[in-house]
Amino acid sequence: MTRKRTTPLSDGHVSPGSCSAELRAQILGNAPYFRGLPTPAREAVNRLFRSVDYPAGKMIYHEGEPAETLFLVAHGKVKLLQHSRSGDEVVLDLLSQGDPFGGLTVLGRRRYPQSAVAQTACCVLLITLSDFRSLLHCYPAVALSALDGVAQDLEAAQDTIRSLSTLAVEARIAQALLDLAERLGEADEAGMLIQSPLSQQDLAAMVATTAATVSRVISDLRRRGYVETGRQWIRLRDREGLARLVEESEPGR
Repeated sequence: MTRKRTTPLSDGHVSPGSCSAELRAQILGNAPYFRGLPTPAREAVNRLFRSVDYPAGKMIYHEGEPAETLFLVAHGKVKLLQHSRSGDEVVLDLLSQGDPFGGLTVLGRRRYPQSAVAQTACCVLLITLSDFRSLLHCYPAVALSALDGVAQDLEAAQDTIRSLSTLAVEARIAQALLDLAERLGEADEAGMLIQSPLSQQDLAAMVATTAATVSRVISDLRRRGYVETGRQWIRLRDREGLARLVEESEPGR
């Protein structure tokens, strides 16, 4: 008899008002932009932020809208996406607690370059662009961190373009799973658990292929012992093996 693949216990539910004062202080204190600021400065930063709860599937902002706000994920998960000329959805990234987004706007972008949608019920901290620019003037360390964040975003975008243009589809899927595990995964006794409502269509959009191809590749990876899957979760059982698949697919190997 085939054993049913069930969902790990944590359901990621976020109740209204989930952004408590304690959680806000924790998120802002650990955020890349504000980490290392003295306590009085962090308290001043906290006063400029407000929190908003979003249900799963709710659009936070649309691609092309005026860029007026900087965001931080406090709880839950947020999906960044664009639409191709043909109207297809292209998933750019999945964000979890502490991740900033809308950040490129601090250097003068007038409009959001992508859309952001609540992948799960979530709580988001936000600050107006004018208030954030005031912080850049008051605290040079925040300005330097913002520049570092932009550089990292551009480097990640270049890595994605390189992967899509040079790797075989199995390797692209393996690389996407490794990247997600690095940022969203939780280590357990059986490997690295990624617990997120990531559909095969979402993963297909991330690696520029079809949902049918993702289904076939994931089934093969599961059969070979690289991954284990269930409803709204995937566990990487052999990260080293997945990394070898990527390495062996690189040009010149």
